[in-house]
Amino acid sequence: MKHFAIPAAAALIVLALPAQAGGVSNELLLSSAWCSFSYNKTTGYSSSKRVSFSPDGRYSSGARREGGSSGPQGSVYSQSDGSGGGRWRIERGELYMSEGGGFEHVQTLVTRNNNGYPIIVADGIEYSQCR
Repeated sequence: MKHFAIPAAAALIVLALPAQAGGVSNELLLSSAWCSFSYNKTTGYSSSKRVSFSPDGRYSSGARREGGSSGPQGSVYSQSDGSGGGRWRIERGELYMSEGGGFEHVQTLVTRNNNGYPIIVADGIEYSQCR
């Protein structure tokens, strides 16, 4: 996994402030854990992911997918959890991550939500500071 993304991120309201391609810093990544959430109203399934960056250049991630459906044959509910991790580094405002192989570039954009909090868009998936 070259980035800390999950499919179909939840939409976040973003101000029309100038977005900064790259612009990721150690301080920003270390300021909190970063979370992403998505919900598919058609299928009823949701996905969430939490990524924590450590000052020693390591990161850890956890993910959960869950949902259910019902029909004439009964109801079905499923839940799955996953975890991962690896190493990270910043070079000239650009994020690079590795899960044991070589470092791969993560396309990032840093912007702010309507409350002024930072949003990191990593390979097209929006992450906000975990609360």
